[in-house]
Amino acid sequence: MNIRIKQEDLSGVLSLVTGVVPTSSAIPVLSNLLLETDGDKLRISATDLDISIISSVACEVGKQGAITVAAKRLQEIVRELPDEDVDIKVDGEKISIKCSRSTFRMMGMEKEQFPKIADLSKEKKIKISGGLLEKMIRRSVYSVARDDTRPVLSGVLWELGSAETAMVGTDGHRLARMAVAGDFGVSEDVAVIVPPKALAQIQRLVAAGDEVEVAIDKAFVGFFVGDTVVYARRIEGTFPNYRQVIPTDNPNVMTIDRSDLAAAARRVSLLADSKTHKVKMHLGKDGVRLTASTPDLGEAEEELQAAYEGEDMVVGFNASYIMDVLKTTESDAVRFELGSPVGAAIIKPAEEPEGETYICLVMPLRLADQA
Repeated sequence: MNIRIKQEDLSGVLSLVTGVVPTSSAIPVLSNLLLETDGDKLRISATDLDISIISSVACEVGKQGAITVAAKRLQEIVRELPDEDVDIKVDGEKISIKCSRSTFRMMGMEKEQFPKIADLSKEKKIKISGGLLEKMIRRSVYSVARDDTRPVLSGVLWELGSAETAMVGTDGHRLARMAVAGDFGVSEDVAVIVPPKALAQIQRLVAAGDEVEVAIDKAFVGFFVGDTVVYARRIEGTFPNYRQVIPTDNPNVMTIDRSDLAAAARRVSLLADSKTHKVKMHLGKDGVRLTASTPDLGEAEEELQAAYEGEDMVVGFNASYIMDVLKTTESDAVRFELGSPVGAAIIKPAEEPEGETYICLVMPLRLADQA
């Protein structure tokens, strides 16, 4: 292989694909990138066997070829090179990188050593805007489980239907669902569970004006964005029936300024228990009062204006859960719908763009005086 490529272009694509390279692996070649020419482009692939990224970039090709090379070292070298043309030559398992007055020589591995990556390029695809996809991911991925005790909860459920698409995340204590009405070219309803690491790569990759094509088979989901494709192995298992835990009749309703509540929750939680992050909401006709207390630290209290209709009550919440919801909500005000101090609370934007539905469920923390 013999190519010439701009340093800026090569550095950009390396930054993109190395995100999935495992920091350590029992399979040495997984720490490598696969570099191969494809016509007048350089195609670079990375994989950890569950998630793969393939991205192509224009270059001058003098001789076709391929090699795998240490991902981290290559990225570090290219990042430090001057903004000039880079010449890359491969001879067997040796690769040389020249730019201006710098020359680097590295040992690589043959292409055949690199794992075969899924190929969904010929599968039927649906289309969705990059901005919408990023928004759905951002509003659901934060609520997935952080451990592997229940693998299906460690991923985001993506439901694709003829009239609506939705992403759902839950860890058993909270739930977030973002749905968008529309025709996305889905001929048959499908639901897949996607790992958060893959969705994080999509968030980095897509821009608001991008059009993303998505292909799904029995084992993988493929996201096609320009000259880059991300493949994610589907998480196997049956996602719980989340709809049955969403309350349909929470008569106590509070509407409050989102920014005010976020700032107050952040301040009051400074004296909350470091494990539970418990903050109490005292709800009444005069508004809401936030309190937190920890024997070894002290107490915090803050009053906020809010419109509230319902019974006076005191509810305990993990402040981190509340702040996560508020960070992903764009409406100026949010609406809390509550049934009782021990029942699931619904949080949603007070106003939403037409066709969008964002709903969050948060289980309260039991207080000492509650049976």
